[in-house]
Amino acid sequence: MKSRHIFSKICIIIAAGVAVFPIVFIFANSFMGGGEIVSRYSAEILESNAGDFASHGIHFVRFGLLPDAFTLEQYKQLLFGSPGYLRMFWNSVLLIIPVLIGQCVIAPLAAYAFENIRWKYKEALYFMYIIVMLMPTQILLVPNFIVAGWLNIRESSLAIILPAMFHPLGVFLIRQQLKNFPKDCMEAAALDGAGPWKTYRCIVRPNLKSVVAALVVLLFADNWNIVDQAVVFIKNIYENPLSVYLGSVVTGDPGMFFAVSVFYLIPALLVFLLGQDYLTEGITLSSVKS
Repeated sequence: MKSRHIFSKICIIIAAGVAVFPIVFIFANSFMGGGEIVSRYSAEILESNAGDFASHGIHFVRFGLLPDAFTLEQYKQLLFGSPGYLRMFWNSVLLIIPVLIGQCVIAPLAAYAFENIRWKYKEALYFMYIIVMLMPTQILLVPNFIVAGWLNIRESSLAIILPAMFHPLGVFLIRQQLKNFPKDCMEAAALDGAGPWKTYRCIVRPNLKSVVAALVVLLFADNWNIVDQAVVFIKNIYENPLSVYLGSVVTGDPGMFFAVSVFYLIPALLVFLLGQDYLTEGITLSSVKS
C-alpha cells in the first residue's frame, strides 16, 4: 500500500512537471536577448550558431532553459518600443469583458428558468442547448457567420461577443447546481408573497456565487484564446486580439517572442490563481447529486 502511494505521488509530480515546464521555459527565455533568441531558435544562419551543417543552409537549435546572459531587453522592446502589441492586448480585453458580464447576467437567469418554469417542451429545448455546447467551434462558425450577415455585424467584434454571451456552458453548470438547491426555501418565499423574480434575486442568486465564479474562470480561458472567430469576423488587423497576432511574432519579431508570450499568459494565470478555489467548489457543487 505504501509503495502504491509513493508511485502515485511520483506520477503526479511527473504529470505536473510536464504541464508546468512550457510555462517555466517561456518565462526563463523571456530574459534572453533578441540576438540570442534569433541565434538559438530561428532558421537564420549566423556566426554564433554556424556548425558543421551551416554549408547546407541548416543549423541545430541550441535548446536551453536559461539564457547565456540575463537581460530585460525583450520587455523593454515590448512595453516601450512596440505599441502595436499593447493595442492587441487591449483588443483582447475589450472582447472578453462584455462576454463575461453578459454570461454572469444571462446564464443564471436562463438556468433558473429551465429549472423552475413548467413547460412541456422545456427539456427538449435544454437538450438542444447541450447539443450546441458539445459542437466544435468550427461547426458553429457557419451559422454564426450567416446570422451575423443578417444583423449586419459580420465585420464587427459583436459577431464574436454575442454568440459567446449566450454560450450554453454557463446554463449547464448553473442548472446542475440548482438541481440541488433546497426547494423548501423557494416554497417558503412563495408563501410569503415573493414572486419568481424576487425569489431569484434575494434567495437563489446570492447562493450561486461559487459556480458563477467558476464559470468566469472557464469562460476567460476559453475566450482569451479565441483565434478562429477573430480570423473569420475581424478584417481590420489593428482590431485583432493578441491571440491572433501572437503567431506572427515568431516570423515578424522573433527577438521578443517570449516576452510577448509571458505578457499574454499573465492575465489568464492571474484569473486562475484568484479563482481556483471557486472553480473547484463550483464544479463540485454542480456535480453533486441530490
